[in-house]
Amino acid sequence: MMTGRRYIKSSSFIMAMLFTILCGAAALSLGYFINYFARGHFEQSTEAVLESEIRYLEEKVGQPSLPMNPGRLYLPLDDDGTIPGDVQPDLSVLREGILVFVYPEDGRRYAAKIHQFPDGRSLLVGYDITEIVHDFRFMQWIGICSIAFVMIVVFVSYIISVFVVKGTNKIANTAREIIETGDLTRRIDIGSRWDDLGNMTTVLNMLLSRIEQLMTGVRQVSDNIAHDLRTPLTRLRQKIESTNGEKKDELLKEADHLLSTFNALLRISRIETERQRSRFQAIDLCDVVRDVVDFYEPLAEEKEITLDLSLSSAPMDGDRDLLFQAFANILDNALKYTPVRGTIGIVLEHTGECIRLCVTDSGPGVASTDLDKIFERFYRTEASRSTAGTGLGLSLVAAVVALHNGQVRAENTSDGFSIITIL
Repeated sequence: MMTGRRYIKSSSFIMAMLFTILCGAAALSLGYFINYFARGHFEQSTEAVLESEIRYLEEKVGQPSLPMNPGRLYLPLDDDGTIPGDVQPDLSVLREGILVFVYPEDGRRYAAKIHQFPDGRSLLVGYDITEIVHDFRFMQWIGICSIAFVMIVVFVSYIISVFVVKGTNKIANTAREIIETGDLTRRIDIGSRWDDLGNMTTVLNMLLSRIEQLMTGVRQVSDNIAHDLRTPLTRLRQKIESTNGEKKDELLKEADHLLSTFNALLRISRIETERQRSRFQAIDLCDVVRDVVDFYEPLAEEKEITLDLSLSSAPMDGDRDLLFQAFANILDNALKYTPVRGTIGIVLEHTGECIRLCVTDSGPGVASTDLDKIFERFYRTEASRSTAGTGLGLSLVAAVVALHNGQVRAENTSDGFSIITIL
């Protein structure tokens, strides 16, 4: 039903319907006026012919014989006023005073008037309207065919709209899936190459190929840098450990920070490019969330932060380790920016259609201009530059959520700052 409504609301169907309605209204109006005026003219001309014939007969009364005009019928009425023969049962009224009937002897249709002469005799004067009635009915048949043609045009318009909407929906749905999943290897199926939709699909696929090449190049550069620098950094750290000096701990800390940055880059890149689901299994996200909360609970107690939990069972198929890491990054981020004696609310609910995980902290929040950027690699707000971090934690969250065909967003609320994940 919803699909049918979508087709009916499509621009192609609406335009076709408008054109059909205009043409149909014009055809029906023309047919109505032609029928109205033709019928009126037919009735008036028939009455005029009969009146003329009656006057002619009145002039010829008393002559030995009356000339018989072709296409005319003269039937004297009986003394009781009835029409002789088998005419009476087939009588019908054309208009007041004019009768229409089929004369049995010749099978022709006549319009007739009954005239009473001064001597008391009555005569039925008929005018052959067989050909006129045939033409009039032919015009009515054309009108019916016109209505049928309009209905056929409406049906064809619907079929055309179905064809167009299916094509545009295929393009839109594939593009939406690419946006939601980040899978740039997907392409839009080309139904045919001879129409505009096929041409547009070809161009869009070329655009997707170009975007894929550019994104692959960017990721490859990041991977190459991470691979090339991770080895010398590891060696540097080993050398620092083997030395003795006042700044040994500080140098080790910096080396660990750089190594963690490159490891995070490589992990994000691997998740986004390989998109492997071999480690997917049936899990309950509620158990994963509880494990993360248990892991960070000592840190929350140290900062006197209250963890307000509202968790429901949420069975799903997913990579437990990646989901643990993603939620750990979200909770770590919340603990980092929540003030002492603050509150972090964690709500997990399963609505049947999706799983919704919301983490809300009582921290200062993020500027509205930064909400869409905090999931980008290395992006850090001005307020967070003084705190420890690589700017890759939420980027990994976005990659893991995309791998599970989910969505993640951030928003400022009356209670503070929230990160909402929908799987």
